[in-house]
Amino acid sequence: MKNLFLLLYFSLSVSFNPLMSQLKNLKSLKSKVTNEVKKVVDKEVKPLTLDHKIKKIRYNPLKSVNKVGLDVIFTGNNPNKLGVSLNRVEFDLFIDGKHASKFYNDKKIIIPKNGDFSFEEKADLKLNVMGKAIFNSIIKKKAKYRVDGTYYIETSFGTFPIKAKLAEKEM
Repeated sequence: MKNLFLLLYFSLSVSFNPLMSQLKNLKSLKSKVTNEVKKVVDKEVKPLTLDHKIKKIRYNPLKSVNKVGLDVIFTGNNPNKLGVSLNRVEFDLFIDGKHASKFYNDKKIIIPKNGDFSFEEKADLKLNVMGKAIFNSIIKKKAKYRVDGTYYIETSFGTFPIKAKLAEKEM
């Protein structure tokens, strides 16, 4: 009985090892492709120019005392020979280097080749997270705002995140 158990264990472990090896190879391949895509993007793609302006500030203390909403319009130019459609983008807002908010876009953003584009986003800012940065900016009468983005580009090899600094402005 003990020999039968050992024989069964040995034959199962041998048959699963090639599968585990293939899975590791796929993960390694995806990692290599991600690195290669990033190298090509860094080398060949010129940065987009992107600007933003606040269209509307929303505050309703009856709904949430600790939340301010912003409607932000982003406008930009793509100097590249290649256009792109983004199905998902994550944005991070920093005030004086401190993370203030994260917001997402699940709507398709179309960026034409050699052309201008715009899109609108809604961001909800939590005042307790941003309080110190806002207080410091009021005292200094200026603050440095930065928006970083993570683009998710879908390919037949999988979805690849590409991080970029989108805008930085001192106001």
